Amino acid sequence: MGNDELRHEMTEVLALVQEQMADIAATQQRQAAVTATAAAADGLVEVTVNAQGQVIKTVIDEAFLDVHEFEELADHITDAAQQAAADAVRQVTEMLIPISERRKQLPSLSDIVDGAPDLRDLVPSWLQPVAAPGPRHDHHDDDGGEESAFPTVRR
Repeated sequence: MGNDELRHEMTEVLALVQEQMADIAATQQRQAAVTATAAAADGLVEVTVNAQGQVIKTVIDEAFLDVHEFEELADHITDAAQQAAADAVRQVTEMLIPISERRKQLPSLSDIVDGAPDLRDLVPSWLQPVAAPGPRHDHHDDDGGEESAFPTVRR
């Protein structure tokens, strides 16, 4: 392989790595914005989670007690939270598929230059969801009141 061919091939490989790194950064930003909402108790309980499956909002319709017993509430909240967390994991996993596929296509530099490192090692084989910001203290609920430790009651 001549120097010009080698230089051209190296340029192409480095462009692929650069594109992959840009996609990883963009995916991490999209992951941070992921939320998923699920409902239980015929839609009377709604839970929203972030990309890590952490509950960020719980809404309970005030009609819940007209239809269900109070003792059932915890199970419905847990059920909705688990459904929402599974959806968040699905969303994040789908975001990572293109990055994983492209990573498989990256050549090994040792195929081009004897003894060179494998470029695939420079690109993570998987990404952890990015940490979401902590709770905001300036958040107001739908009624205009300050955020509290209690779920929102939908009226």
